[in-house]
Order: sequence, then C-alpha cells, then structure tokens
Amino acid sequence: MRRSPSITAALAWACLCALGAGCHTNDVLIRARGGSGGATGTGGAPASGMTSVEQLPTAPATKLPALPGMTHVVAWQGDDSVSITFDPVDGARDYRVYALPADGDVIVSPDGGVVVHGATYRCAGTREAPPTYVDAEPMVPGGAIHALVDQQMVGGHLRTLADATLGHVYTDPGPGRVPVYALGESDPNGDTTCFFARWAASRVKVYTTSEARRADLLAQLFRDDGVAFYVPATADASTVAIYTDEHPHPPYLERWYFAEGPEADAHAARTPAFPVLKTAAPGTQPLMRVYYDNSCGWSHDELVVGSERFARVLHQGDRLPWFSLTWTGLTAPATLVVEALDAPCPFQGHLSAASVPGQTVSTGVGPVEHQPWITLDEARAASATTEVFINGQGAATEHPRAVSRAFIAVAPLPHPKMDFLATFGPGAPAEDFSAVPCGLPPCYQTWRQQSARFDQMFINAESAPPSMPGQGLFTVGPVLGELWLSWADAGAATAGLYRLTARQKPELSATTFLHVTMEVDAYATALRYPQLLISDVDAPVPYNMQHGHTLVVQPRALIGQSIDYPVRYELQVCSLRAWDASDQCPGYDLGHVLDGAGAIARLAAGDEVGEHASVDHRILFDVFASTSRAYLFLDGKPYACANLPAAGAPAAGLVTVTWGDVLFHSSADHTFAFHRAHMQVEQRRHFDNLGFSSGVPAPAWDEARFPCAAPLAF
Repeated sequence: MRRSPSITAALAWACLCALGAGCHTNDVLIRARGGSGGATGTGGAPASGMTSVEQLPTAPATKLPALPGMTHVVAWQGDDSVSITFDPVDGARDYRVYALPADGDVIVSPDGGVVVHGATYRCAGTREAPPTYVDAEPMVPGGAIHALVDQQMVGGHLRTLADATLGHVYTDPGPGRVPVYALGESDPNGDTTCFFARWAASRVKVYTTSEARRADLLAQLFRDDGVAFYVPATADASTVAIYTDEHPHPPYLERWYFAEGPEADAHAARTPAFPVLKTAAPGTQPLMRVYYDNSCGWSHDELVVGSERFARVLHQGDRLPWFSLTWTGLTAPATLVVEALDAPCPFQGHLSAASVPGQTVSTGVGPVEHQPWITLDEARAASATTEVFINGQGAATEHPRAVSRAFIAVAPLPHPKMDFLATFGPGAPAEDFSAVPCGLPPCYQTWRQQSARFDQMFINAESAPPSMPGQGLFTVGPVLGELWLSWADAGAATAGLYRLTARQKPELSATTFLHVTMEVDAYATALRYPQLLISDVDAPVPYNMQHGHTLVVQPRALIGQSIDYPVRYELQVCSLRAWDASDQCPGYDLGHVLDGAGAIARLAAGDEVGEHASVDHRILFDVFASTSRAYLFLDGKPYACANLPAAGAPAAGLVTVTWGDVLFHSSADHTFAFHRAHMQVEQRRHFDNLGFSSGVPAPAWDEARFPCAAPLAF
C-alpha cells in the first residue's frame, strides 16, 4: 500500500471511508484512505503513488454461484498490495479476499458449498479491542464505559431498544442532500481518561450540517471525523427532526441526540440538529445511537449508520469482525473477489516464512508450549480442500460460506523512489544473512546476522527446538510481497527485541528533513509493539545507544487492570542512554496539546491509534525528522509534531535507521481473544516498504490544527 514519499496535504486529508457512514464509526481505515475529507472526498485526490478503485458494477463471468452484492467496496492500491474497505454486511462473521479463480478450480457442492482448489484467502479476522459494558451488565472495578440502549434512563428519559433507531439517512451525496459532519471534542475530558477503554467512538461528538460551525470547531482543535452521513437539505412531511441537548456539570458534560417526540418533549432546552427520513428509501440505512455513559469523562450519544456498526459501537471488544482486508503480492492486473462470510475463517496454524517444529520449553514458572510454525505450502498440503486462510482465527473445523460478494479490478503500481527501499516484492529472494559477533558479549540468547542490506539482531530470543541446534526461535523471509517475521522471547519472560538496521546510512540535516517510512501490522499492547529508530550510533544500535542520541517511534498501550489497548503513538528521545521496554526514554505527550506551563489544555486532533491496529492489517508510519523538529503521520494523515531538544536529539550528519519489534515477558502480556488462544507466547509481524530519503522538504502541515509540542528538557 504505497504512497508518495512526501506526504502531501491532499493525501493526508483524502477520505476513503467508502461507506458514507463516517470514518469515526470504527470502520478501521480512517487512514490516508479514510479521514477528514469525509465520504465525499473533499480532501481531494491522493498523492501520486496511490490510486483508488471501486468495485466492478457487474460480476465477471465466473462459475462462482451468484450472491447478493456488497456496497462501497473500494481498494487503495499501490506498489504490489491493496487495502480494501467496504460496508459491513448484516450478520457477517468474517470477510475474505482472494484472486478470481479459474472455473476449473471452483467446486460447487449440491448443498451450495463452494471450494476453490488451491485458493489463498486473506481474512479480516476479529478486532482486538476492549469491550464496553452494556445496559444493566455490571461494570468491573476500573471499568469506564457503559453503553446504554435498552430500558435505561438517559437524560431523564427511559430509552428502549426501539428508540435506538432515530430514522434513516443516506450513505452517498446526491441532489437535495447535505452532509452531516462528525467532530470529536477537544476538551481534556471530551474522551475517557481511563485509557484502557478508548475507541474512536468514546470521543464525544458534535454532529452538524453547518460548514461555518465545522470550521469553527476545527479551529478549536476538534478532531475531524469526516462526513458521518447525508440527510435531506430541507425538512418536509417525509422527515423527522433530530434535536440535541446537553447538561454540563463541570468538569464533565452530557450530550444527547434524539428524535422529535416524547424524549424531545423531556428536553426543554433542545435545539434542532438536522432532519432524517422517517422511513427507509433507496440508498439509505438506519441511523442508530448508543449512549456512552462515561465514568472517566464526558458522556454522549454516538450516532452510527447500520446495524453492524451499531453492534460494533455497542459492544466494541474482540468478538466482532474487522471491517477491512489486505491483499499483497500483485505481479500483474488482477480481479479480486471480496466476500462476507457466515462463519470465521479457520485457524490453520502459525503461518511463517519457514517451518519450525513445536516444542515445550521448561522455565522457572512452568512449561511454555510453542506450536509448530508452518509455511503456506505446508498449510495447503494439510488442508483437505487445498485452501489456505491467512489470518484465519476461527475453529479449525470451520469452512465458511460466502453470503455476499463483490469484485474489484486492481493492478500493481511502481513504488515512488527513495534513497533506500526494501519492498520484499513478489519473487524477491530472501536476504542472505550470515552470523556476525553480537557486539557486546556475553550476548544472552542473542543472534546477530548481516546481509548486503541489513544488520539483523534478535536479543533475548527463545532457542529453536533441539532439532535445530544453535539457532534461535525465529524466522524471517519474504512471503507474498511482505517480510514475514515470527519469533518468541526467551522463556516467555524476558525483554525480547528484534532489530533490523539498514547498512546504508541517510543524512540528518538542520535545513531539510529525513523521511523514514514503515508499513507493519501494528497490533500492540504495553508489552509487544513495532518500533522505528533514528540514531547517530552504529549497529548494533541497542548496545551503542548510551554513546549517542536516538529517536524512538512506536505505538504502545497503557497497562490496564486486565487489558491493553494501543492508545499512544509515541516519540521518545534517548540521550546518552539505552532504551529498555521496562525503562523507556523520555517522551512527548502527543495525545494532548499543552499550554505554556505544560498543563493539558486540549485533546490533540489525531486519530485514535487503536482503531488502525489489528492482525494482518498494515499501518503506515511516516516520520519526517530534522535536527530540530519531527513530524509524525499515521496512515498518511498528520498525527503530531514535536520540537526536538537542542541537546539530546541526533545532530546533523549520517545516522542509522532501524525497524524492529518488542516482545517483553509475553506470558504476562494482556492480550485479546485471538492472541490469547494462538499467539500469547509468540509474535508475528508482516513488514513492508521499509525505506528512507534524505534532504526532503518539510511535509505540508497545519500547525494551527496540529501545534508542535515544546522540546523535552534534558
């Protein structure tokens, strides 16, 4: 999913919600392909290096049996991969994408079941996020959000489940329609301060059709959540009025949205918001609401379009499907099949770049079981149908059936040139690594290797099974146009690190910027997360950091009582000191805007990081750094800016760039359902498009909306 090496304003604000239902509704790819341009694409076309394509209007000739269609299926394509979003399908348990098969490979059974001989599917899987507490469900100690919809008192009115549907709204622009914008509050209490209960939906919203009010709120640093939906421009007999009201009780506030009728009558201070249709019409979906009763901040009504997004916002958690797909390894134009499924894709084992037998490791706290790691060919050979499901997360006995389908034509695009770029493209040979000294004996459970392009290290990694003497429990290699990494920390209880340092060095400057980029599936907790480092020390960087200065960029969770969720996109500065997972370097508060005294003044306007992170769904991280400033982008959108300390950050000159991963005491990690079941004591990352360029201009940046943080003090 390749973008231009210089993130432009057009890309940063282009929207691909492709749903006309609001990027804020946890539809995952808020991304560069979703963002504050809204469903109308008001942010303009994306920068060179990416294009979007919509689903084919009619199905190609195929033996696949006819099914109901899907809507708003859009692929952003670039390099050799695509990212696909779509409207969720009512009742679907999972989604998958695969190459259009030859008719001879399609086997249709008498009961309508379909097998595609030799197919490779990539599945959406489940989301990995904390849950809400619904209605009368008791909240555990430390909980934060009660999602209220049925038989609950809200704003002095008893709401029922039937009241959750306010009317019907359009999902596309059209004559006589106006957009309703969603904007996330910037008040410090406008989102939950209990960070283990954070989603895009937990930010309190203002919904407005007024362009002037939208501009005013953006100037107040509100988060731009784009176009939520479309409504009739004028009220008439076919519409019902939606009102809003709020009740401040400093430092907190409650905000409600409700339709005309008994609930509106209970709010004497109500003000009109917008009209919606009373009944369904072509191109509409139901507008629904969930009240978030927040014990750690403001409470509010979250508005969503359609029953599947309603279920997502009502329950959150790790039991419902993710709403996007990834396809990689394109070598030529292709037609892809996108399907909604009636059951989860099956888990066929830990899919890896190389085969490794399972083993039981004895530790001081008991045995640790490591499952076998298998290649795609091994998974296919073991499959009764010859089908392989990448990111299958359901029971091994599942064989899901498609309930709806769409087709989309895609093609690979040339990658914009960079000074250094590793694309791991289809057919690319594996790096020819040779063992070299670790650099700092005794190097406990450490393996260091070098190839022509990279210096690679595993620190505190588990040993491979006895059948692989002298090796560590890790595999690294190109698979389907990505670099697949699998590894484990020693004893499932050590500070495991993976470091991949480019042997080519870029230059950091006081007058231009170094652009460093990384794509990786960035599922993260407080103990496992990917990283990007820019340092003025040589490899091995972990052993030399105390002699220099390093910028560390990472998504990371805060530790909750029982769950972790990546709510932070961090920039740390390590000045003449080492970095450790249990001893992090000083970092910026990029989630807030601080006043001159260093106190929290506003919530920052960046996206909620956790809404981008899931298994097998890559995030694009871009860092633009000079000796005095760093800009951070998240999936092509501006996230944060920081002024670097005059003493403490890397100085002008040649630097090293390192990409990596952390796996710290994995057995103690707070993970969600899939990782708990299948990867608690192991880790898997899919990296792609690791690159950098020196001497680039500063990226387009609106410092009024994203003010630069003050330098850290050293």
